[in-house]
Amino acid sequence: MQARSSTNVKGIDVSHWQGAIDWSKVAADGVKYVFIKATEGVSGVDSRLRANALSASSAGIKVGYYHYARPENNNDAVKEARHFASTVAGYPCHWPLVLDVEGEASRLGARSLTQWCAAFLTELERASGRRAMIYSGASFARTYLGKELAGWPLWIAHYGVDKPMNNSTWDRWAIFQYSDKGRVAGIAGNVDLNAMEAEFYGRYAEEDEPMTKEEREALEQLSAQVAQLAGTAESLTKQLESATAKIPAPKWFVSEFGESVVAQMSDPTGTMEFWRAVAVSLRTMGYQKV
Repeated sequence: MQARSSTNVKGIDVSHWQGAIDWSKVAADGVKYVFIKATEGVSGVDSRLRANALSASSAGIKVGYYHYARPENNNDAVKEARHFASTVAGYPCHWPLVLDVEGEASRLGARSLTQWCAAFLTELERASGRRAMIYSGASFARTYLGKELAGWPLWIAHYGVDKPMNNSTWDRWAIFQYSDKGRVAGIAGNVDLNAMEAEFYGRYAEEDEPMTKEEREALEQLSAQVAQLAGTAESLTKQLESATAKIPAPKWFVSEFGESVVAQMSDPTGTMEFWRAVAVSLRTMGYQKV
């Protein structure tokens, strides 16, 4: 594991235990990001989640969330993951969603707990559409978290040292919680302090607006094209209704005609040629009114 460095970015993590927080003072104290406790087990929701999420974001702090796992209660990993994902949906979020696994979770043993965590993280990414990562203490990670979890970024806790304990699953951390007795303006009492690798910070800090200017312009053009196609579809539908009302065409032709209209929607620029072909076809079949 790497040691802390001067390039690391300062952040904190909080829950209801910190009480009411003055987030403008927190931001002024140089805190760039916060991980907020969101959920616990299959139904718990932190009482300060909404207030912390909205106020921290309004103060310009990059916000993320963590879930305290309770696999020792025989909880299903998928249910816990879905509870977490649905609870934080709609809140501002910049960081991967975090699985916090520690404490009594050790009752499962290394093999079963590793499998439980993998199932949770996989479902969390599927349900939320966001990247996931894992938090744990250094000793806990070394003892209970196996190599199957190596693909997810690590947030490691180890207090009183500049370099956390090594483990056989991860060789680097993305975030290092190095103190649980930090002091930050705007928070009464102690708070956890974290160091984040600059590369990790740069990768996710703008997650709510991940596109370049060119990508946004391309998306706007695509949106306009989709709207135009929707208008074309509505227009073609009306023309079809009008045509079938005036032309005594057999039912089988009307059915195939409708399918052709749907197919033609993918190429609205060819609409006139399509209608000309339809007119010729009808004349060929004897419908001289066209």
